[in-house]
Amino acid sequence: MDISYFVNCLTSWLAAGFGKPCPPNVYALALAVLTPVLFIYARNEMRQKRLLVIRDFLTSYPATTKPSQEKNDDNSYINPSVEFVRSKYVQGVSRRKKKDATTPKQPPIEELDDFIAEVRLIDWSDLRLLLTSSGMMIVTYYGADALLQGLSAKVSTSCSTNCGAAPFSTLKADLYLIAGLAFAGAYLAAIRGFMRGLAAFDLSAITFLRYTVETIVSVIFIVALYRAIPDPTLGIYIGTNATGAGQPPQPALTQLPEVSKIWLILAPVLGYLPDSASKFALLRVQSLISWVKMDDDRFNKITRITPLDALDGIDYATRFRLQESGIYDVQGLATYNPVMLHIETPYGIYQSVDWIAQAQLCHLVGLEKFLVLRELQIRTIFDLERAIDFRKNGTGESDSPEEFDLLLAGVLVAPTQNLRDICTISGIKLLMVDETKIKAAQDPDEFCRWFRENLGVAPADVKMRVEHMMGWIADDLHVRRLRRIWQEISDSLGERSKRLDGEAPKQVGLG
Repeated sequence: MDISYFVNCLTSWLAAGFGKPCPPNVYALALAVLTPVLFIYARNEMRQKRLLVIRDFLTSYPATTKPSQEKNDDNSYINPSVEFVRSKYVQGVSRRKKKDATTPKQPPIEELDDFIAEVRLIDWSDLRLLLTSSGMMIVTYYGADALLQGLSAKVSTSCSTNCGAAPFSTLKADLYLIAGLAFAGAYLAAIRGFMRGLAAFDLSAITFLRYTVETIVSVIFIVALYRAIPDPTLGIYIGTNATGAGQPPQPALTQLPEVSKIWLILAPVLGYLPDSASKFALLRVQSLISWVKMDDDRFNKITRITPLDALDGIDYATRFRLQESGIYDVQGLATYNPVMLHIETPYGIYQSVDWIAQAQLCHLVGLEKFLVLRELQIRTIFDLERAIDFRKNGTGESDSPEEFDLLLAGVLVAPTQNLRDICTISGIKLLMVDETKIKAAQDPDEFCRWFRENLGVAPADVKMRVEHMMGWIADDLHVRRLRRIWQEISDSLGERSKRLDGEAPKQVGLG
């Protein structure tokens, strides 16, 4: 006795007990209702937990809540990066105590405590979110019901699943099965999307509406595609039989053959990957629509993304966890808010800052040069900045040795394999200028050698030009944001954290 027999018999028993019309499918109904309810509950629980983590962060690093030295505005009391994270989690929290113009401004930690106290299990924002998920509930119910009926009709016919009506025809059973498998793939994709939205606290009304529409479109398109191409190995199915001379025309086929085993895999896969069904159809008839403008894929090998596990401290498991927060490559990590990364992942603030500083160096100089610099004990963007243009507090002059500028100039302008491939594929000839004429470089190596020669040989000249290069490398908004967080955390740790005292250990009295 298999599970389908049990499902069929239980459904028939419910139909007999409740009479006609057919009772709802309790399995599909439970799945439809519990899916959005559980995610909305988890979202509310996550809000409260992360607000507590934000409060602990502000308590541990009070320099992030001190007034800015550059402004006298009352609203500049908190680091913008921290304020952005805080406002993200307090939006939608209804406050019982209404504030007016005469109410004095609260310190950030006290204001956060009030928001934490106001977080309830069910709020108006949760009810509105539940209302927008009603479309997903309907789609989930009918999709799960179609899947159960299609599987039951194919696996076992000993118990009726059609509420006492005539058994399904072969065509109807096949379509139910394909629609149900397509829904199963789209549902799993929606669940993964909800999980990503939950991890990044981005589970909103548009998330439910988006996956509702994507599920409907995927199921309709896949069913239509199956009806047109029932056997993908044979190409487009011709629904009429050939007629011989002098014979009356044969009637068109009205029933599909047995479901191809390929479709048992293809239907959920196409449903799981958004737009994959339309891409599959496009590939099948590509020869008929060759006039469609195609992408320029000549540089695909060169423009590949840099994986996260190229950085120190990130392995495959950590890379997968960061991808759940929407960080898929080094560039995405380089531009991420370190405070938000700390709040929304299980990783500490120092680890987050270190990873982002590494990612910024890798993103700005390229993976090849990043790996070379790492072997020279330069791991982060701030290591490179200090090596080239280190300035002590209270002084405007650079205090870094000139020899490091000579060393790093050779790394920053060195030719890479990517540069060689770009010139080879595109046919670009880099131009060099001397005192008399302009000529094309024979290869990128010659151009980079000419570039380095023009930086100069005298240490003072090289220092000025390499520091200018460092100025545009590190003058990005995400670098400036990380620099401010770095400085404020350093201020919170105090002066003693900058170096060991070197004092002898104190004697502890006995007795």
